[in-house]
Amino acid sequence: MDQQQSSVRLRQATKPVQDISTANSEEKATNGVKKQDDQVKRRLSSNDESAGWMAMLTKRIDPLTLAVFRFLFGAAMVVHIVRAVLSQDVIEANFQDYFPELNFHYYFAMNIWKPPVEITWYIFWACAVSAGLLSIGFLYRLASLSFLLLFTYINLMEKARYNNHYYLYILVSFLFLITDCNRSFSLDHLIACWRGKKNEKTVPAWQLYIFRFQIFVCYFYGSIAKMNYDWVVRGEPCKTWFYRVDPIRQLAESVVSPEYAPSVIGYFFSAGGLVFDLLIGFMLINKTFRPMGFLLTFGFHLTNHFVFKIGTFPWVMMATNILFIEPETVSKIPVLKNFANSAHPSTSKDGKKTQTSKLCRPLFALVFCYVTAQCLVPFRHWLYPGDVNWTMEGHQFSWRMMLNAEDVILRTLIRPQGGAEVVHTGYQINARQMKRMITDPELILQYAQHLGRGHLETTGSPASVRLDMWRSLNNRPFQRWVDPSVDLTTVDYWAFYYPWLETRLPDSEIDFSEMDRIREEAKDQGKMASFFMDKPDGVFKTTLQAGGPCSNISLLAVSGDVSVQIKKVHTPVPVGTELPLPIGGFHRVRAGGDGPASVWAYLHDCSPGHFHNAMMMVSMDSWELF
Repeated sequence: MDQQQSSVRLRQATKPVQDISTANSEEKATNGVKKQDDQVKRRLSSNDESAGWMAMLTKRIDPLTLAVFRFLFGAAMVVHIVRAVLSQDVIEANFQDYFPELNFHYYFAMNIWKPPVEITWYIFWACAVSAGLLSIGFLYRLASLSFLLLFTYINLMEKARYNNHYYLYILVSFLFLITDCNRSFSLDHLIACWRGKKNEKTVPAWQLYIFRFQIFVCYFYGSIAKMNYDWVVRGEPCKTWFYRVDPIRQLAESVVSPEYAPSVIGYFFSAGGLVFDLLIGFMLINKTFRPMGFLLTFGFHLTNHFVFKIGTFPWVMMATNILFIEPETVSKIPVLKNFANSAHPSTSKDGKKTQTSKLCRPLFALVFCYVTAQCLVPFRHWLYPGDVNWTMEGHQFSWRMMLNAEDVILRTLIRPQGGAEVVHTGYQINARQMKRMITDPELILQYAQHLGRGHLETTGSPASVRLDMWRSLNNRPFQRWVDPSVDLTTVDYWAFYYPWLETRLPDSEIDFSEMDRIREEAKDQGKMASFFMDKPDGVFKTTLQAGGPCSNISLLAVSGDVSVQIKKVHTPVPVGTELPLPIGGFHRVRAGGDGPASVWAYLHDCSPGHFHNAMMMVSMDSWELF
């Protein structure tokens, strides 16, 4: 009996434990199911989101918008190429067998074939024909491919022809190649209809979006490039460029005092350009602000056309406005109505929604890589040391447009093995090459090493090539840009960056207001002022040749510690003191002191070009004299 009662009590005591264990197991099972449900929901949500994006990219739209842009772009390219061949003598200047001395190349296309000039003519005309076929939409795929290859090849043959505008043209022609912009408003479409062939009348929306993306990148990254000290704080180079335009200067001086006119002009156009590039892409995407965006783009690009004379680029950019108009709106334009699809592209005739097409994986991967490259490449200048506006490393292919007003003076020094150093003067290159070379370190290195190879081939002995090269960036004094002690023939061309470029000196020793005052005083005396600066212990050795228009040249110490050596006499020049310089001899200017730099000015009674000639230095000002 006692055993039975004890057994009952034991079962009653263990039963709650079993109930609790069972409840815990059921709760865990329920939680597991909930977690599985949450994971499924997240996967479904993710799939729905992906499906939504894919549906947006692959929905069918009227291709008329793309077709109209294709027509306008192709027509602009015909004008661009024909104008270059017939009006600008591009072929004679860049590709004649006897001139120039060499063609500059991109590092990734060093061994590209340079055809005889007779073949070059055919290449240009074939490129123009391809652009024409692209415009009218005849043999569209072949025309797109041929224009892309020929236009790219023309620009690879001579790097001095690099321009952000041409880079954009190449990108746009590539987008034509991978899209179907001939499905409306084209000869291909008309011929297919005439033959009774089944012809697709819509395109997936991503084809329109990829063009919009490219134009947005061009604007937006241009605004990022403008977010620098010179553009935002100093209003340069707009202050320098637009003040030279007589109508703009006269208008500014009628509103404010003439002494404030340069600053007002500089800040107005700097702020306007930055805000425009920053916001215009968003305004064109947004339906509410789109009309205002169109008006701003027309004003902006027409101003660039009349002030800077930059060819077809403003007209191409104004033509891109059509890409931001909704396809159903374009189809309602009276002159284009007959080319629009009769049925809504996203619905069938019975009113049911049509299925969206899939974006094949290879094409999706290609578009993804393209978009990624366009987003990342403009930031590659962060990989190089120093300010990109000074070193120019990573400057190209990055939408860094119209950022620098620069003057460069150059003296090339060649020393044969065992011989005396001489100044090289026989620059057998054209004006465009010279202008590009003196602002591009890669081309400087190519030319220096070309001179070294030429001397070796001619004389059979090697020679060193050094450059005494000074650069003025955005109205600063001239500063050394290339280390004059480096023999550039021994430099590794394939180095990741160029350590032989000098570091830009700080602005702490530059008083821009004082420089403006000195310029005005020199102007009142019938002279011009050319400013220089150098770091402590820096020496600038130069000459002032006689026989030219320069007859009255003096040196004015502006800041720091400046001394001048004429023959063997050293003369300290206190700040604010002017020292006359003899014509027909050498002199040395030495910077000293404890500060980061010293600044001085040459006051000369001749033009900058003649002054540079007197110093036996080459600049674009001196180049244009001949």
